[in-house]
Amino acid sequence: MDQETWKLVLEYLAVKEDLRSSKAEIALLEKKLRDWVSEDPDHEEQLEEVLLLWQDTAQLPDDGLWKESFAGIKEQINQTPVRKFKILKWWPAATAAAIIGALLFFMASDKKPFPVNEYQVVWTTKTAAPGKIVNVLLPDSSEIWLNSGSSISFPQNLKHAGIRTVKLNGEAFFKVKRDPAHPFIVKSQNIQTRVLGTSFNIRAWKNYRPEVTVLTGKVAVSRDSAGTQSAAVHLLPNQKVIYNMKLALLVRENVEDAKTSTDWRIGKMYFNKTPMEDVFQTISRKYALKVVSDRSFDNCELTAKFDNVSIKEVLRTLELTFDIHYTINKQIIYIKGGRCN
Repeated sequence: MDQETWKLVLEYLAVKEDLRSSKAEIALLEKKLRDWVSEDPDHEEQLEEVLLLWQDTAQLPDDGLWKESFAGIKEQINQTPVRKFKILKWWPAATAAAIIGALLFFMASDKKPFPVNEYQVVWTTKTAAPGKIVNVLLPDSSEIWLNSGSSISFPQNLKHAGIRTVKLNGEAFFKVKRDPAHPFIVKSQNIQTRVLGTSFNIRAWKNYRPEVTVLTGKVAVSRDSAGTQSAAVHLLPNQKVIYNMKLALLVRENVEDAKTSTDWRIGKMYFNKTPMEDVFQTISRKYALKVVSDRSFDNCELTAKFDNVSIKEVLRTLELTFDIHYTINKQIIYIKGGRCN
């Protein structure tokens, strides 16, 4: 990323965060950035990483002195040993972003900081109750389907945010509106999913290994530990990543048909060597019922497909597979006996 482009990015960030900026001024800079992104596919990823890095490092002074700081920045970059740039082909750009953030902070140390956090961000939460699937249209026109028992939180100013960040608990299918100048981030359990415009499914239930499956576009998934991200795993259509919580590793896999990961939207349930405790949780969420068992099924797994069937049909399959006996009283399923095959 050349110096002129860095100036454009910095100017955009300054104007975007300045509550005094006009919509026309912001729109002009966004157009310039989109034009630059369209010149080369690599520009899209570079801009995305820069915006993410800026979010964590930079503060702006309010007097425009940042526009004159590039001579010092360039000198510091040139003094950095070349061997440090081998991690990524555009690593000098990431280094420059970190230096810019530090320089601007210290340069403005005797001045009033720019009021980036002058106003409080108001968050909205949408929840899908047990037995329900909820469709949510975000302020930026991205669309989300929430699985039963899931919730999504997003800032009310999402449409105008430099980085569109949402928080997921549970499972959801996303169709993200494409906007290269404003990356879209989903924080869910121990992972962070970053996109520009694509469709994908995230399953991130509490105490369950998170996984992300991509239907269209490109997605970058990283481990998120106390706000620090690991190196990202990039996914293409018909690929998924599973987070191994014991080893703290992201494992990428190819899938035959990514669309099956979203079949829960039409009432289908797929289990592939799924632990029975997870099966019971899925049943509880889908049918709004509580499952109570008189024994542990820790070593039992289920492989089965259910095509929008009644709870009695599901329990009939469990009865034949695991030799269980069940009764339903009000909203509780009582299971007795059973053995693993």
